[in-house]
Amino acid sequence: MESAPQVYSIDSEMSAPSIRIGGELKNEIYGYGLALADVSAEPDRAYWEWRVKIPNASGDNPSILFGVSNKRNAKFYQILSESTVPPEKHGTKFMCNIPNLKDGDVVGVAMQQSEIPMIQLYLNGECQYDSKVPKFRGTVYPSIYIPQSETTISAMFLYREDQFIHGPPSQGYECLIAERSLM
Repeated sequence: MESAPQVYSIDSEMSAPSIRIGGELKNEIYGYGLALADVSAEPDRAYWEWRVKIPNASGDNPSILFGVSNKRNAKFYQILSESTVPPEKHGTKFMCNIPNLKDGDVVGVAMQQSEIPMIQLYLNGECQYDSKVPKFRGTVYPSIYIPQSETTISAMFLYREDQFIHGPPSQGYECLIAERSLM
C-alpha cells in the first residue's frame, strides 16, 4: 500500500504579518515580507523550488531572497516593526537574492549541511554561482523574502518530486521530510 504524499505548507505563525497564504495546499504566498515553510530542512542534502509570479515583469523587478531562516514568531515581527532594521534584514541572514526575475521563473534551492556552500540557488535549472550561502547554523526552514513593491508578487512552494519543474542539480538530494524525534 502506497502512503499518501507529505503535505507541507507556509506557516502563518512564523511568517510576516504582511504575507497572505493561499492555494489548495496552502503553499502559495502573496504580499511581502518573510515567509517560512512549516517543515524544517532536515536531510543532509535537500532540494525544493519556488515558482514566482510577477505580472507585468520588467527588467528592474525587485530582488527576491531565497534560502532558509531560523524559527520565527509574532514577537520577532513585533520587535522588528519597532526597530530601524531594514525589512530585507528581517530574518534573511541565511538567504541570497536573484535579481530581475521574470513571471514564471523557477528558483531551485539546493541545501547541503556537510559541504560549503550550504545553500546554492538555481534559476530555471541553471546554477547561479553568485547566489549562495556559505554557512548556516541551527534548525532552519525553507524561506523566501518578497520585498514590498508596486507589482504584486507571489510565489508557490514546491517540495515534492512530482511538483518539481526542474529538479535537483544532481543525485543525492532528498525531498523535505518532517523532523523526526528519537523519543
